[in-house]
Amino acid sequence: MSQDNHWQIIKLAEFERPSAPASTRIEQLVQHLRNLFPSSEQGTEESEAKDFPGYRDFDLAPAADALDEAWQEWLASDGTGVKFLVSPPFSGTAAITRAWAERHQLPVLQAPEAELFAGVDIKAWWQPQAAPVWVIDHLADYWQRQTNGLAFIRALLPKLMRGELGKGIVVCDSWSFAFLQRAWPVHLPQVYCFSAATEALLQQVGIQAPSKQLRALAARAMGNVGLALALWAVTQDDAKDLPAMPADCGDASAFVLYALLLHNGLSGEALQSVLPTLAADQLDVQLLQLQQADLVECNQGKWEVTVYGYLAARDFLNSRGYFMDAF
Repeated sequence: MSQDNHWQIIKLAEFERPSAPASTRIEQLVQHLRNLFPSSEQGTEESEAKDFPGYRDFDLAPAADALDEAWQEWLASDGTGVKFLVSPPFSGTAAITRAWAERHQLPVLQAPEAELFAGVDIKAWWQPQAAPVWVIDHLADYWQRQTNGLAFIRALLPKLMRGELGKGIVVCDSWSFAFLQRAWPVHLPQVYCFSAATEALLQQVGIQAPSKQLRALAARAMGNVGLALALWAVTQDDAKDLPAMPADCGDASAFVLYALLLHNGLSGEALQSVLPTLAADQLDVQLLQLQQADLVECNQGKWEVTVYGYLAARDFLNSRGYFMDAF
């Protein structure tokens, strides 16, 4: 791997968030308080005035090179088993892994239909796409937090760990991973992630700024490259600021945000199924309110927390005692 490539795979236990300059920590505290105690006037602008700037994607190839650097020998070996790659929201880890899989002509397995979540028929899912080496790009698509929604993944994980399904890379969203670690008592081995973004990595993906500003950006984004690119796009427009939670948000809003983060996004129907205590009209109101605040959006029929609203949503859930991811 080139010395100019600053992407790196590390064990999850080794991950550390970047530290911020003292002045930036004060700014972060102010933003944190703004997220927790928003003004009742927030969210009253016309939606046309709140459009956020787009931000460009980064080159996936250097990150895929880091996967080669870490796992080339393992890929070429005759063994079986699985490596878990934990993905913070908006980090691009799934896209990087798909690019790496395409480079090595490895199949990306399709998730089971939701109807299979309550069963344990792994064979019906596995046989039509069986391969000696493979990639699962979104483990969040293999379960739902509802009655019997964990049966499939509880049957799948032991088979993956014992190598019964060959050799593979499993990308698991960080919020899903944190939940599954608590819901399933067996410790998952071979768990990795990309190391936190450094000043050099932010420069590599195209953010040009003084060193102190890059260090502050890396800290504010919690080492997440994709989140850093989005935050950087906002800082380039003086008329924009990050979304904040509406003042009247409560338990129902927290339920919605947590469900969307746990499952890396859900359709409206699936969201209703994992939040049965919310009436359909109540759920619609929550989604509309959060959408108007730029905290959630609907893409191709799937509701998701927005990249710009992620920090506010995370602060809000943390303040209400929700179990957080490791990033």
